[in-house]
Amino acid sequence: MITTIDCIRFLLKQGLAFHGHDESKDSSNRGNFLELLRFLTDHNEDINVVTFDNAPGNLQMTSNEIKKEIVSCVAIETTNIIINEMGDVLFSLLINESHDISVKEQMVVVLRYVDKNGYVVERFIGIEHITSTTSISLKEALDRLFSKHGLSMSRLRGQGYDGASNMQGEFNGLKALILEDNKCPYFIHCFAHQLQLALISITLKRSADTCWGSHYDTLLSIITMFPFIVDVLEIISNEGNSEQRFQAVMLLKCIQSFDFVFSLLHDIDVPNMDDLFRTQGRSQWKAQKVTNLHNFRVELFYAIFELFYAILDMQLQELSNCFNETNTELLLCVACLCPNDSFAAFDKQKLLRLTEFYPNDFFPVDLVALETQLDVYIMDVSFDNNFSGIKGIGELARKLVETKKDQLYSLVYLLVTLPLILPVATATVERAFSAMNFVKN
Repeated sequence: MITTIDCIRFLLKQGLAFHGHDESKDSSNRGNFLELLRFLTDHNEDINVVTFDNAPGNLQMTSNEIKKEIVSCVAIETTNIIINEMGDVLFSLLINESHDISVKEQMVVVLRYVDKNGYVVERFIGIEHITSTTSISLKEALDRLFSKHGLSMSRLRGQGYDGASNMQGEFNGLKALILEDNKCPYFIHCFAHQLQLALISITLKRSADTCWGSHYDTLLSIITMFPFIVDVLEIISNEGNSEQRFQAVMLLKCIQSFDFVFSLLHDIDVPNMDDLFRTQGRSQWKAQKVTNLHNFRVELFYAIFELFYAILDMQLQELSNCFNETNTELLLCVACLCPNDSFAAFDKQKLLRLTEFYPNDFFPVDLVALETQLDVYIMDVSFDNNFSGIKGIGELARKLVETKKDQLYSLVYLLVTLPLILPVATATVERAFSAMNFVKN
């Protein structure tokens, strides 16, 4: 019995299949479970005398039913450990709905939370079989799962779903039903590279808006943007939709066709902008008398930036589709927690605004205490060498726990952990869900 359990635990830990294609006694490979058990019996006489043919037929502990029961017991114990580890922390919900090879609809559920050491943890807690994919059926299955594990919907602070389900509308209904029970589980869906590309696009467009139509000094700052513009266009040409890829490729060819711009990218001297522009291939006395500055600003850059603006607008539209007004403001407030560059992004008023998104976690009396804590906190961590050079909110949370400042600034630490459980980027979750589809099939 103990040996059988040990074999099952080993295979579960390694994520290996139990059964083989042919498990008959004459098979040369009877599958992972039986082969591992045979290996142990061959190397341990004490095990050998009580396994396979040396044990009574009803005590060999190798039937599929016995293995399924043991696996179920392991799953229950593992889930109980996860739930106990969570305690009463706030968490987010990650859900994927799909059907297995037998066309049975199933809902895979993952919980995301911050553990006692300040680390963000994602735990798979189960697969729920559902009769249909309607939002009501999904909500009922989720309620059963929460009831089974003693989880409270009031502790939910975020929800995320795979892209297909989100766009198809089935999970939009589930999202709405959850928000009826609790107003704080914010839904933010965006892949990491899409978010980064959109943010870069915003930065480039703002820089272009600042420089466009200004004098020569600011115009040169546009020139310095070109390496970044080219990088963004190359990403879009590979990862954008068909229209974006076409326009990006055309713009890249346009940029490469301008020898003047090409020379600027390779640190060749810039001509005097006050000199007259010499048109190639035309009689100079018939050519329009314009300066290099006028041609550079009006003729050449106008053509390039018109097309570049169109592509940036597409990226910004994608950003708008991923983030509504509430989510955008939420993320802007969250950014003020970033510890990069000696907490340069810190903004107390925006952090106080952040608490308004979580009315169940910050009561009016807490806001008075939080305002004082924020003043002391920023002075403390700014001059504490333990916090110098740290990057990202995740590292900040771990450092606060390590230095026990999470207890000193408990409300500030709560502010830090809330955005950490938001499932903004779902790439790792998609990999987990893909692995689950493989296991189910």
